[in-house]
Amino acid sequence: MNENSNGRGVIGSVESEYIRRHHKHGDLADHQCSSALVKHIKAPVHLVWSLVRRFDQPQKYKPFISRCVVLGNLEIGSLREVDVRSGLPATTSTERLELLDDDEHIFSIRIVGGDHRLKIPEKFKFCCTLRLVIWNSQVHTPVLYIS
Repeated sequence: MNENSNGRGVIGSVESEYIRRHHKHGDLADHQCSSALVKHIKAPVHLVWSLVRRFDQPQKYKPFISRCVVLGNLEIGSLREVDVRSGLPATTSTERLELLDDDEHIFSIRIVGGDHRLKIPEKFKFCCTLRLVIWNSQVHTPVLYIS
């Protein structure tokens, strides 16, 4: 894990522990990959979480999404259809809400369809965790994205 970048150098031990606890992929086959991104935001966890947890409005924090329609109720297992802005290797994506934990600040979705380059879309899972950090006497929320 220490070879990955967090925007200020390598991922630290706290981020590595969060990845180990909340971002499980099992064993990856030779033709599979995984990626990790840590984005440090100068804002308290509750504020960042109020945006990230919105399964029905990902365009609020993902500028590459132009529209989102939730099919059914907002609950685990719900589906959303998103339209992706031009210039990306997709036009639409159908995604299922897998996990939404407001206490631990964990959000997970699985791609189940759409018009994109993924050969087997249901194999793609995205998980996001947030936590509070005080760094240089300022409140930060590292957001860990793992796919």
